[in-house]
Amino acid sequence: MRVLISTIIRNRGTHVPHWCDQLISLTKHNPDIKFYLSLFENDSEDNTKQVLHLVEKKFLIPFELVKFTSLNLGWPYFGSIKAEERVRYLAEARNKTLEQMDEAYGLEHFDKVVCVEPDIIYNPKEISSLLYSDLDIASGYSVLPPGYGVADWIYDSWATRVKATDTEYHGPKVSELPDLLPLASTFNCFCSYNAKPFAEGLRFSGRNPDTDQWDCDTTNICSLFANSGYDKIGMYKIPVTHQPF
Repeated sequence: MRVLISTIIRNRGTHVPHWCDQLISLTKHNPDIKFYLSLFENDSEDNTKQVLHLVEKKFLIPFELVKFTSLNLGWPYFGSIKAEERVRYLAEARNKTLEQMDEAYGLEHFDKVVCVEPDIIYNPKEISSLLYSDLDIASGYSVLPPGYGVADWIYDSWATRVKATDTEYHGPKVSELPDLLPLASTFNCFCSYNAKPFAEGLRFSGRNPDTDQWDCDTTNICSLFANSGYDKIGMYKIPVTHQPF
């Protein structure tokens, strides 16, 4: 199996070393998989660019190929808010990770595309099962550390939707999650995609194809997958902790 790891990053310098170490651990737990890494960084104002260059060489052995683009584009910075301009930029950044690897190999080279956010904590051995899922889109569930946010609730509640007509998460509490929850949309910071739809031309977008309105970029790609017949989408009972600043 060939797995493309896609990460977009901005102003996350303090998280880069752990992001790097977790990915390397993920490769060690899956020696039969060939891993590729496509990273896009833009406009960081902290030490992200410098730290990325320091850890870049660590990926040369466990990864078949690393594509790393760092640009200053003058894009505005957004926190975790719902905003049309934000999702448009996020979609463009995610697509850049696909396009630069498409130029190198062609996306048909890959079996899975896995989006991994830079500021999360997960168990590499446990989360490896997402790489082998037969779903078209498979994620774990994301939470904030104790003491942050709403306890017993999904962190990525905007992108996690039980029904396509939902606008946010209206499913079970974290403590009541089944082993696999079928969904219309998921992301949750570590998300594995069937690579074939991307090879066929699907891309992230700031607009929801069902409503023709701006919406969460990672929800919109789920809708595009489903509308193209790739509608097996679900969230496994595998925890992913999103780290606050």
